[in-house]
Amino acid sequence: MMRKILLLKTPEEQERTKALYREIFPEDTEEFLDFYYKERPKRILAMEEDGQIIAMLHLNPFLLSFFGKEITASYIYAVATKKEKRRQGIMGELLRYAFQLLKEEGEVFCILIPVAESIYSPYGFRTVTKLALEESEPEEGINVLYAVPTKALLERRKKEALLDSEEEDALPENPVLMMKILNKPLFLSYTGYPDESEEELLRRLSGERIHFSDDI
Repeated sequence: MMRKILLLKTPEEQERTKALYREIFPEDTEEFLDFYYKERPKRILAMEEDGQIIAMLHLNPFLLSFFGKEITASYIYAVATKKEKRRQGIMGELLRYAFQLLKEEGEVFCILIPVAESIYSPYGFRTVTKLALEESEPEEGINVLYAVPTKALLERRKKEALLDSEEEDALPENPVLMMKILNKPLFLSYTGYPDESEEELLRRLSGERIHFSDDI
């Protein structure tokens, strides 16, 4: 049995993960899946075992405003492992690889919307805000963290809303946004917070005004 981590960048490479996506997320329609794989900017980390994709996570970049600075941060999405391969530490390997990769690329933190917070807290993620389920725009100059409403983001949200119009809401009950700090010195320089533990820093951040909606 030979396993290796793959960083899939091109649409052709990423197509290899579609079967796993269908298996783990059957609630998503083929229409949405085709749109997502063709039009959503992303990279995919995948675990390959003997030529088969057995696990994956997607790194979807977002332009964010963070304490008045525009930065890029990755949203971790479509975290999936084949059922028969779970509880073998595979996803932990992919997450740690992702953290190192993003840190080397200069990202300050990464974010995700968990099915359950307990899954990701062992990896250093902490909840920083509840998701806004109603449509609203961030208040610039007031919210310290929000997705910059670029033209590309707004257009993609419109298209995704049309695709999702007949689907059931796949979000967990009372959805939240979790964050993991990747570069503590940079995080401190942006926030001006005192040099404390990463857990305490994220606790401080959770007390700030943050705006994220469920269509991240």
